[in-house]
Amino acid sequence: SYILGIVLGMLLYMVIILYGQMVLTSVVEEKASRVIDVMVTSCTPFELMMGKILGIAAVALTQIAIWAALIIAASKMLVPALFSPELAATNDMMMNTVMGTLGDTGYIALLFTYVTLFMLGGFLLYASLYAASGSAVDSVQDGQQFNTIIMLPIILSIIVMMSVFNDPNSPIAFWSSMIPFTSPIVMIARIPFGIATWEIIVSLVVLYATFVITTWLAAKIFRVGIFMHGKRPSWGELWQWLRMK
Repeated sequence: SYILGIVLGMLLYMVIILYGQMVLTSVVEEKASRVIDVMVTSCTPFELMMGKILGIAAVALTQIAIWAALIIAASKMLVPALFSPELAATNDMMMNTVMGTLGDTGYIALLFTYVTLFMLGGFLLYASLYAASGSAVDSVQDGQQFNTIIMLPIILSIIVMMSVFNDPNSPIAFWSSMIPFTSPIVMIARIPFGIATWEIIVSLVVLYATFVITTWLAAKIFRVGIFMHGKRPSWGELWQWLRMK
């Protein structure tokens, strides 16, 4: 459970950071080259933002699907070969548990289903924020002002994830797995410890509901920011953009 939690949690962390930054860079480059000014003549800014987010999400999901297929195939064919009859004859409880877990393709498939759902929800949530951040600046360097704020919950979730392994049902672990900005990483680290299914479902519902809200807010910044050039907006100006109808 400890190893699976570490691996899955760090996997989600890398996916959110890598592909979220890809969204920001893409928006900044298209804004700097004025490509967006042409593209919005055939679609709305919201449609443009969602198309970019969903396109990169499809790339991330394809990569996850490849990893899942390889690991499930390995668990089906290769894991039994790693344990010789001599080792199995020792009746070592830990070895038998590891072999049973890695050889259970249904369990591995369920894990990757949860990883996919939380990865997709977490990516969509943060990608909308990265898209809003990229539309508000003229260079990737200027975007670091906003990226620092975006990164804080992700870093916090990694810290909380480490405490999950000591007590996966502690209050801080439970609530961090329900708060949408930390739940993708923290919850996926708790799942291998056999938590209740209702907790996973509630966490997913809250995560995707928050994504809808943040996307609506990010679209307000995106539709104004893509036409702003030469000046990095302040937090007050971003608030004004959010209030615009």
